[in-house]
Amino acid sequence: MSTDPETPDGVDEPDHQDDDQLETDGDDDALNDISMHDQDEDEGGADGKRTHGRQYTVVEDEPPDYSVFDNPPNLADMRQRLFSLENPIQLSTAEWHTYFPFVDNVWRKMRTTESQPEDRTITVEYYACRLRRASAKSYTPRPTPEGKQQRKKRTRDEKTCAMTMKVVFNPGDTCTISRATDGVVKHSHDLDYIDGTKRNTGIMDTARREAAKAYMPASIYWKMWEEPEKMHAAGGKFMKMSDVRNVQYAWRQGHHQTGLKAHKGFTLQRARREPPAPPPPPAPQFQPPTQPGGVFGRLEPVKPDARSEPAVRWDTLQYPHHARGFLEPYVPDPKLAHVRTRPHVTLTWASSLDSRISQVPGVPTAISGPETKAMTHYLRSRHDAILVGVVTAIADDPALNCRLANSTGYGGLAWEFQPRPIIIDPHARLRIHPEMKVLKTASEGRGKAPWVVVAPGAMLHPVAVSTLKAHGGEYLMINDYIPAQGGMNWEGIFNVLFREGIKSVMVEGGGVVLSELLRMHRSHLIDSVILTIAPTFFGKAGVMVSPEPAYDQGGRPLATRLRNVRWQPMGEADVVMCGHMNFDYPRPSNGMLPGIEEYSRAAPPSNGPQGSPPSTSHYPHQPPPQQPPSQQQPPPPPTPLPPQHRPPPSTQPPAVQIHGQNSTGAPAPSATPVPQPPAPQSAPAPAPASANAASKSPS
Repeated sequence: MSTDPETPDGVDEPDHQDDDQLETDGDDDALNDISMHDQDEDEGGADGKRTHGRQYTVVEDEPPDYSVFDNPPNLADMRQRLFSLENPIQLSTAEWHTYFPFVDNVWRKMRTTESQPEDRTITVEYYACRLRRASAKSYTPRPTPEGKQQRKKRTRDEKTCAMTMKVVFNPGDTCTISRATDGVVKHSHDLDYIDGTKRNTGIMDTARREAAKAYMPASIYWKMWEEPEKMHAAGGKFMKMSDVRNVQYAWRQGHHQTGLKAHKGFTLQRARREPPAPPPPPAPQFQPPTQPGGVFGRLEPVKPDARSEPAVRWDTLQYPHHARGFLEPYVPDPKLAHVRTRPHVTLTWASSLDSRISQVPGVPTAISGPETKAMTHYLRSRHDAILVGVVTAIADDPALNCRLANSTGYGGLAWEFQPRPIIIDPHARLRIHPEMKVLKTASEGRGKAPWVVVAPGAMLHPVAVSTLKAHGGEYLMINDYIPAQGGMNWEGIFNVLFREGIKSVMVEGGGVVLSELLRMHRSHLIDSVILTIAPTFFGKAGVMVSPEPAYDQGGRPLATRLRNVRWQPMGEADVVMCGHMNFDYPRPSNGMLPGIEEYSRAAPPSNGPQGSPPSTSHYPHQPPPQQPPSQQQPPPPPTPLPPQHRPPPSTQPPAVQIHGQNSTGAPAPSATPVPQPPAPQSAPAPAPASANAASKSPS
C-alpha cells in the first residue's frame, strides 16, 4: 500500500492552473476600458484593423458552424453531480479523465492507496475540497519596519469546507465516485462560488487552444461568449478577459513576430464591455452538519444567541443524554475500577448484514449513519483507551480522539479526559510522521498521542521513536509474541495496560483484531459487545469479522453466545445490539425443549397408582405411571433396555456426569439418557475445571 499525501493546508489562490495571474482584478477593468474604448481610433487607420497598436486580420474563410468548445456530453449536469455527490457515480476510466478537468477547481487530490484482494489491484484516490483548511489559525500581521510603507493586501475570507471525495478504480476500466465522508457533510459553498474563485482546466484549455492558433484575446473572449450555454456548462460563467490574456502570455513569449487574427464577425464594438457579475458569497462560517432526525430526533440543539460563547468546531458531535440510557449496563462502571484485576474490554464495530466491515480490504467504507457515529464518540468518552490494529491505522489514518461536545456544548473533551490511542503493530509497519492525524490531533491538544504495541525484534527507526516521544507517545514491547499460536498474547497486553493505568479499553478494529478477540479461548477477556448493523450487503470481497471455530474434546462445535442482549434502533435504518460475553458448554439433549424441561422440573411431584415415586429415568414419549400419594413402595429394579437402545460394550470405567459432561470433559454421547450404576463413594472421579460451566442453550 502506497500513499502520496497532499493534504491542503489552506485555500488555494485563484491561480488558474499553470498560468499565473499576470493581471490583477483591478487592472482587468482598466485593460478592458483601454481595449474597448481606445480601439475605435485604431480601427480606421491606414494599416487596417488594429488593437493596442498591433495590426490583426479577420479570418473570412471560417466555417459557419465553427465552435471553440469541445465539451463532453451532458457537461453541466455531470459537473453538478461531481460537485454535490448526492449519489455514487459509475463511470468508465476514460470518462472520468474527460470530466475531471472541468471540476479540478473544486477537488484537489490528497492521496492514493492501493490494495490487492484476490490477486487483483484496486486503486483508490482521495480528493478534498479546495477550500479545506487543515487548521484555522488567526492571522497576526507583522509590524512594518520603520521607514517602510505597509503593503496593501487583500484579506482572504475565513471560509472552509470539509467535503471529501473518493474514486475507486475497479477492475474492468470502471470507477466509482462517491463521498469519502458520512452523508451529512456537504459543501459550505455552491458551484458558482468556486467557479468565480478559480477557473477549471477545461475552460482554460478551451481558451488555450484558440490562443495557440494566434487568435487575439479579445476575439477569443468574444467567440466563447457567442455560445453562452456551452460557456456556462464548462464553468466559464465568471471568466474574465485577463484569464484569456494570461493563457496567451506563455504562447506569446515564443511567438513575438506572429501576427494576430480575429474570428469571423468580430468587431471591437461587439466585444463584451461589461465584466461578469461577481459570484454570490457563501455562508460566513461553516457550521457543524445538522444530523437528520432518527430515533432520537434532532441531536444538535439550537442556540439563538452565541455572541459570548466560543466558536464551534465543524467536527464537534452532539449525543443527547436521553439516548445514553440503554448503553449504561455495557460501559465501564467507575465504581468497580478499584476492585478489578484487568481492564474492562468492550468490542464495538459497525457491520453489514453479511458480517463485513468494509467492501474491499484496505479501503475505508462508511457503513452506519451519523447517529451511530455520535454514539461511538460517546463510548470513547467512557473508556480510557481506544485500541485498533495496524491495518486500520494505515488504511484509515484515524484521529482516535473524542469529538463529543463538552458540558457547555462546545468543543471536544479536555486533553486529560481524552482516551489513549493503542495501536497493535507487532512488526512496526506503521510509518510515524508528524502529518498523521493522531499526531496532529495530539499537537493541537485535542487528543493524546498513541502507544504502539510491538513485538520483540521489531525494527524501530530512531526518527520514529523520537517523533512519537516528542508528541507524548511511546512504544510498548510485549514479549509474549508467538505467531504460530495466534500472534500477540492479548491477556499480557491487557495486563500491561492495566498496570499503566488503563482501566477500560474500547476495541474498534480492524477485522483481524476483532476476530482474534472473539475466539472461544479469549472470551473471558471480553466484557461487552456493542455492534451496529446496517441494512446492506458488501459481498465476499469485503473484510469479515468472524472467529475461528472451536470444538470440544468430542469433536462437536462450540459457540460463544451473548447474554443480557438488547436491540436498539438507531437513526433511519441502523440497529445497535448490546450484550455481555458468556461462554457455556452445550448440554446433551434428552429430546425435550429446554423450556418444557424447566417447566416439568418446577411442577409439583405426583405418585403412581402402585405407590412408587416417579422414576427419574424414563423415555420422553412414555409418561411415568400415576399412583396415589398414600401408598409408598420401594423403587423397582431397573428394567433392561431393548437391544436397539443398549450402548456398545466398553472397557473404560463408568463416567461421572457433571453438568452434562463426563469425567473426561466430553459431552454425553447419546441424546437418550442411559441409567448407569452410581460410582463408588470411596473413590469419586475428579471433575475438570472446564466442567464447571453448564450449558443453558438448546442443542
